[in-house]
Amino acid sequence: MKKGIAEVPGILCGTAFAGIKRTEKPTNRPDILVVVTEKSSEFAAVFTRNDVKAAPVRVSMEVRGKVSGIVANSGNANACTGKRGLSDAYEMSKLTSQLTGKGKFLVASTGVIGEPLPMDKVRKGIAEAVSNLGEARGEEPARAIMTTDTFPKTSFKEGNGFVVGGIAKGAGMIDPSMATMLSFVATDADVPKELLERALSEAVDVSFNSITVDGDMSTNDCVFLLSTGKSGVKVDERNYGEFRDLLTKVLEDLAYQIVKDGEGATKVAKIVVEKARTKEQAKKVSRKIALSPLVKTALFGCDPNWGRIAAAAGAALAGVDEEKLEIYIGNYLLFKGERASYREEDVYRYMKENKEIEIRVVLNQGNESFKYLTCDFSYDYVRINAEYRT
Repeated sequence: MKKGIAEVPGILCGTAFAGIKRTEKPTNRPDILVVVTEKSSEFAAVFTRNDVKAAPVRVSMEVRGKVSGIVANSGNANACTGKRGLSDAYEMSKLTSQLTGKGKFLVASTGVIGEPLPMDKVRKGIAEAVSNLGEARGEEPARAIMTTDTFPKTSFKEGNGFVVGGIAKGAGMIDPSMATMLSFVATDADVPKELLERALSEAVDVSFNSITVDGDMSTNDCVFLLSTGKSGVKVDERNYGEFRDLLTKVLEDLAYQIVKDGEGATKVAKIVVEKARTKEQAKKVSRKIALSPLVKTALFGCDPNWGRIAAAAGAALAGVDEEKLEIYIGNYLLFKGERASYREEDVYRYMKENKEIEIRVVLNQGNESFKYLTCDFSYDYVRINAEYRT
């Protein structure tokens, strides 16, 4: 069994199928998730920076103090739903508190934008999920928040006396900050609020905020991090680095799975920019390449078109010097100030035979680097999104 958030000591999960999404396609996959902490928990959260924020994002952004867990639904984003949407998001949180006899709950939703939640179904679903708390383990909590995902995303890492485990969903509308993604993560370490928030911010920067599928920013994305303290291990400045690094590994694992599951994707591409003047320069260049539809379609066609990579690097407007620029696909040097000597068929074969492609861009201007993850654009991306609401 793959482990996730439910295997973190001090966490109980319950799921239910409420039939929230209006669709002609039959499904019995759970669409309600309730995550409960045995004791009130410190939490940290990161939210979308989109100006158009869904009701659950707005409600969760108001939460202060400790929480008792998370309530989430899939199939309906509860976004652009006005005052009713806010009222429904508040009700989801309050109802979960009443049914569990506990404190405040963070709330999250994902799915179709612009439709009000069918609250009669949501209420029944939350009640059912609460009634089976502790029964949803392994991949089951992740299944409850899936939309166009083709597989549940979980990760679990063990540290020195404590663990970090989490789940995520996301396959499309993926681009910082952050994506149409939800991620719920927990640790049994006892982490004070300030360090929890710092660690999440630093871990998100190199994971969920360093991936893209299609360049579209969502209204609903959020990452919640809970600290149950069940292990008794206290995190302070002395062991903060160890905790942050373990959290980062979990988030990077989940972020990789999101890109791998990109809508219609057949390949994951790792864009590595090296020898930049600053980390910000490296990030801007890697992000621009990762976002390029022309680079992404070339990946799908296994076309070693370094010209598209060079153009995208320059389009970052980050001070790239063409004469110093080097471009590699895999271990093949394609460009070094001008076209390099290589056999096109060799690079094509590398791209054809591998599901993970590395594109390395060397700026030769300094010592900083940054890595971005992206995926290819295929015919299926258009089909999946054309049919999303049916």
